[in-house]
Amino acid sequence: MEKKRFGPKLKMEALPKGSKARVKFLNLPIEIETPFDTGHGKNENSKWEMPIYLYEHPTMDITGVMVWQTTASVIRLEIMGLINNGTKKDTEHLLEDLKSCEWNITCDANGQLALEEI
Repeated sequence: MEKKRFGPKLKMEALPKGSKARVKFLNLPIEIETPFDTGHGKNENSKWEMPIYLYEHPTMDITGVMVWQTTASVIRLEIMGLINNGTKKDTEHLLEDLKSCEWNITCDANGQLALEEI
C-alpha cells in the first residue's frame, strides 16, 4: 500500500538536453493554468499535467508517484490532439495504451521531448 502524502505535488524536474526519464503514465494529461506566461492555451498561461510513476531520472534521486508538467508539443499537440479529436472510445484506448507499459521521456540535443514506448 502506498503511503499518504500531504502538501504540494511532487513534480518531475525538467530533463537536461540529451537525456531521458523512465516513467509509467497513470492518467491522461489535463490543461492547467499557471501564474506566468507560457505562450500556450487560451490565456497564454497553460501547461499540461500528467500523473506519473517516475522510475529513473538523470537529476532526481526521488522516485515514485508525482506529476509531469510540460508545454512539450508531444503532449500539447499530439496527445491532446488525439484526445480532442477522437471519440470517447479512442480516448479510452489511448489511456489503456499509455498505462499498459513503461515509457521513456527523451530530450534530444535541441531540447525537444518525445515519448518512446519501452
